[in-house]
Amino acid sequence: MTLSLSSVKAQSVSFRQSEAFVTFRMRFVSLVVLLCLSRTAAADRQVKEAEAQQLQPDVWTEVSALRDLVVDQRAELNVLKTKLTSTESELQELREQLQTLRTNAESSKVAFSAALTDSGLLGPFNTDTTIVFSNVFTNIGKAYNPFTGIFTAPIKGVYYFRFTGMDYRSKVHMGMALYKNDERIMLTYEINVNNGYFEHMSNGVTLELEKGDVVFLRLPANKGLYDNNESHNTFSGFLLFTL
Repeated sequence: MTLSLSSVKAQSVSFRQSEAFVTFRMRFVSLVVLLCLSRTAAADRQVKEAEAQQLQPDVWTEVSALRDLVVDQRAELNVLKTKLTSTESELQELREQLQTLRTNAESSKVAFSAALTDSGLLGPFNTDTTIVFSNVFTNIGKAYNPFTGIFTAPIKGVYYFRFTGMDYRSKVHMGMALYKNDERIMLTYEINVNNGYFEHMSNGVTLELEKGDVVFLRLPANKGLYDNNESHNTFSGFLLFTL
């Protein structure tokens, strides 16, 4: 069978058109497939992002929670500081009370006893004269001054004082006056009716004293005393209890 040239050309054109169509279809299908794959990938990304958002906590929520926690901790710290300051104040007050107790305990140890050191006659004088008992037997607490003859109360309390005196002269009355500050508490004297014989006298008193109060003995005007190495004239005192 013999084909004409025009027939061959027509068949060639038809073949080429068919090949172009197939190529177009293949490309179209490929493009559709790529588009579907792209949409699928985008959908997967959206799903993963949504899942990630669900898994990750809200940063601002966490920051807010942390801020509230810091505020609460600061408030608790301020409370602790206040309690610490109060505790330190209480400790300081306890230290001061303890120091006061120690001071009072030391100050409560008060006792003294002293006598005249010079043997012989003392007085009479024209005016009242403070008697200085410089021969100290005991002076616990150092409240008695052997240079002035004055006892100074180191602490508020109740004290007991006692004194003794002696003379032998009949023409001179012996006597002692006990003073609290500037107040004469008692006057004790004795008249010797037997010339040349030792006559003794003594007295005592309990006094309530404030810290700093002074107690001492005076030889009244125109009165006299006599002593020797046997210490007949004495002045003693001690703290009974504090107030």
